[in-house]
Amino acid sequence: MAVEAIYTTLLEVSILILVADLVGVSLVRFGLPRVVGELLVGIALSPFAIGGLINGFFHVDLFAINDYLIFLTNLSVILLLFASGLEHGLSTLREGGFYGVLAAVFGAVAPYVLVYYTLIMIGVNDAISSIIALSTAPTSLAVVAGIIEREGLRDLPSTKALITAASIDDVVALIMLSLVLSTVNGSMGYSMWLKALGIVALWVSIFLVSVILIPRILNRVGGGLIIYAAMVVLFGLVLLMTLLGFSEVIAAFIAGVAVAESRYSVRVDELINALLVIFGSIFFISIGMQLNPAYLVDPYVIVVGVVVSVVAMLGKVIGVYPFAYLRLRNSRDAIVASYGMIPRGEMGLVVASIALTSGLIDMGGYGVIVLMVLITTILGSTIYRRGAMRLRSTQQLQRP
Repeated sequence: MAVEAIYTTLLEVSILILVADLVGVSLVRFGLPRVVGELLVGIALSPFAIGGLINGFFHVDLFAINDYLIFLTNLSVILLLFASGLEHGLSTLREGGFYGVLAAVFGAVAPYVLVYYTLIMIGVNDAISSIIALSTAPTSLAVVAGIIEREGLRDLPSTKALITAASIDDVVALIMLSLVLSTVNGSMGYSMWLKALGIVALWVSIFLVSVILIPRILNRVGGGLIIYAAMVVLFGLVLLMTLLGFSEVIAAFIAGVAVAESRYSVRVDELINALLVIFGSIFFISIGMQLNPAYLVDPYVIVVGVVVSVVAMLGKVIGVYPFAYLRLRNSRDAIVASYGMIPRGEMGLVVASIALTSGLIDMGGYGVIVLMVLITTILGSTIYRRGAMRLRSTQQLQRP
């Protein structure tokens, strides 16, 4: 029976990836990110929706959320965060400069604070408010980078500031994730603040030790074994940090940044990109599959989701704009950079997945986060793309 389940899951994943790719390609033509298609396919083909109808009609358990799918989902998110760390490296984080760091920090903290207190005011309990608010903190670098590449926006002054701020934004969000997961079930008294500071200190210590030691070890290993050694580093650090109480996504990101500092990082990056072609979309599809579509038509979830989305978008612009302006010295460039930070995506969904599997939120809260990601990703990417293209047209007209 277990063998049948393995092969059924492999067929399920193959079908899901194929359909998601077809839908994603279609959406890209309309200027929408692929992640939207992957989420929608997951929701549609979940055992709660069309997938369940197919299962019943053919008397099979094809579209199901089982241990094998969860394993592939965990592998997918680890590879995604490892790839994110590889792309960032220390060089990208350094390029942000003082104002880039402040834009990333306040761009993550402002929406968190505004969404948290908005939810508290409408009667949502403290733990759920904190988790939902945390999901609004990080920007989707993948969505933003996709728009920049597709529309040819690399020459805009706002682009470099946007990419570096979005990169540092991920680091800020991961630190916030560590803090929230450790304090969500307790009040922030003196002992909790000490615990939070201890977590940050441990996080920073592991990060520094990793980026100093791991590249030196990998450089000694040499090019022939670098890919295997990088995998040992990745999953070894994931195991170590999960034993210390951190999330595996935090460990994967740190491993990626550390490996990026080795002289063989390009080879590792090529391998990870090849793996992501197969496994990259599984995480986003699985996120959609875990959501019962009935919650997306629940009036309460819709209202809260819309409110959270609006507050999250405003919070991101409020947090980013002042520091983007101080760096770029141009209000139009600064507002476009702020718009580019609006789309949420992978990190927000990581928060949702961890919170749901940990029992920190129910299906209603999970639905609010998924709805928020869809709204901010669709509206944010549209607003940013139009603003950036208008800015580019203006700059072209001003050239002699």
